[in-house]
Amino acid sequence: MPRDYSQPFRIEGPVGNNAFSHERRGTAPSLWVPSLMDGTLADVKAGQDIVFEDFDEHGTLQSCPGLAHLVRADIGGVPAVIVDNHNHAFYFWCEAIERGRLERGATLIHLDQHRDTRIPERLYDGKTLEDAFDYTNVHLNVGNYIVPAQRAGLIGEIQFVTSGEALTDVRFVARANKILNIDLDFFAPEMSYIDFDLARRFVAAHLPGAALITVATSPFFIEQDRAIDVLRRLLLMQRHHRIDA
Repeated sequence: MPRDYSQPFRIEGPVGNNAFSHERRGTAPSLWVPSLMDGTLADVKAGQDIVFEDFDEHGTLQSCPGLAHLVRADIGGVPAVIVDNHNHAFYFWCEAIERGRLERGATLIHLDQHRDTRIPERLYDGKTLEDAFDYTNVHLNVGNYIVPAQRAGLIGEIQFVTSGEALTDVRFVARANKILNIDLDFFAPEMSYIDFDLARRFVAAHLPGAALITVATSPFFIEQDRAIDVLRRLLLMQRHHRIDA
């Protein structure tokens, strides 16, 4: 495994996201992790390699392609990273702290269909970005990266936005040192009752005060072309949309 996201790589063995149903998925299953590129939202494109694989509620194996590249971008003047599997956000939170773009104990605004608060077998005690990279890809998965981040002091208070009603809670709008953490599965077909315009205004309200934006396209939960379309509608031209807070 490499030491950062500059090159693509495979996760092998029953670790990280590859641990899901590892023994049931055939001989030596592995998952692809695309490389990181600098770009814009226009560079966020679906890839062909399988980045997540597990059985759905009907017992059918879902082999899910993710992004062609993880993308580092600027959104409304705020640094952003777009990933496919959400646990990669942990690394980029560590990176932002290491580079002085984010202070430890940042407020997390978590807009997601899921809370992602399962607890991994090992909590984080790393010191370097290389440690964070290994931990992110070996010990974390899409559902367990928030608790170790909080216990390690990377993040502090959390606002969980997992429903339409939660979009009216704007108590942290004026908060500085804030991560806007978006999972596009919040806009999956089964969440179609969510008022998209309200969600866009909620995001727009938090955008100016955010120190970092992390976005996941979550291929197991939402088809990637749909996710990318939502991403662009949600974040393009955000400076023209605000919510009364």
